[in-house]
Amino acid sequence: MSLYRRGDMWWSRLEINGKVHQFTTHCKVKNEARSFEAARRTELIKGLVGLTSPTLNAFSERFLNSLPGRVGRGTFRFYVNFWKSLLAFQPLRDCRLDRINMAIVEDFVQWRQKDELSPTTINHSLRTLRRALHLALEWDLIRRVPKIKLLAGEHQRDYVITPEVEKQFATEGSGPMSWIVPFLCDTGLRRSELSGLTWVDINFREKYVFISKGKSKFARRKIPFTTKVEKLLLSLKEKAPEGNPHVFLYYGRRNRDYARRMTKDYLSHAFLRARKKLKLPEECVLHSTRHTFCTRLGERGADAFAIQRLAGHSSILISQRYVHPSAGKLDAAIALLEDSNA
Repeated sequence: MSLYRRGDMWWSRLEINGKVHQFTTHCKVKNEARSFEAARRTELIKGLVGLTSPTLNAFSERFLNSLPGRVGRGTFRFYVNFWKSLLAFQPLRDCRLDRINMAIVEDFVQWRQKDELSPTTINHSLRTLRRALHLALEWDLIRRVPKIKLLAGEHQRDYVITPEVEKQFATEGSGPMSWIVPFLCDTGLRRSELSGLTWVDINFREKYVFISKGKSKFARRKIPFTTKVEKLLLSLKEKAPEGNPHVFLYYGRRNRDYARRMTKDYLSHAFLRARKKLKLPEECVLHSTRHTFCTRLGERGADAFAIQRLAGHSSILISQRYVHPSAGKLDAAIALLEDSNA
């Protein structure tokens, strides 16, 4: 019998899908206890405690189909790629979502480490898993999300382009990077934002670049010109072919009329060629121009909120890493308290 007495109350012991559930019915009358037990059994079978949670593999279609519209195309490709790495590990692929814990995640990490992958690559897979589990929680497929710790030692894009290196790009014949690198160091645009920039987004009268959309919800912003940026844009405007709305173009070697928008891949390959020509370290990537922009703002006294607004960061925490108050600024801040107490 599943019902049994303990003191004055009736208790129930149910076994469903190989898992035992033992609970009190809070009833002293057996018929009432049977009704309570039947309702509880129905809840368990319906999955109100997660028993019908799908496996990671079965969850694939719903997860991937939910991403378009939530994320950009580049981010979507990122999730698709690293979702495949999760499914390649059979114990994780066949595990129900509600039973994923740190033990099976650590087994996955050890399995990936056998291929001598970097912490960054493995962390990308863990971020993908974490995103999927949070969506499963949002859709009431699981009751909680396990805490998934990322590996330490992840590579950070912290290379800062010095004025000397920037001058090298501008003067030593580095192709389109001779003017793109200085432009990015003074605007902090993302690669996708640069590729999609049109002349409609350039306001020469009020002197700013307008970004209408981008990677984060804070990507929509206005970036004022520096003198350097204004000169570069005016130079490009003079050479721009009629009818082409994009600012950054590449031209055919033999036919000047052949003008196409610089894609993200084109920009990356062009930067790689320029970096090799200038014999710069591998840590110097195109994204380093954006890091340089934020670093220079922080060094010149911009606060985290200004950096966030100009760079379009999704969180103020990202911007804060570029702000390092000097001892003089800290003394000035304390002096404000002295003034208020006077």
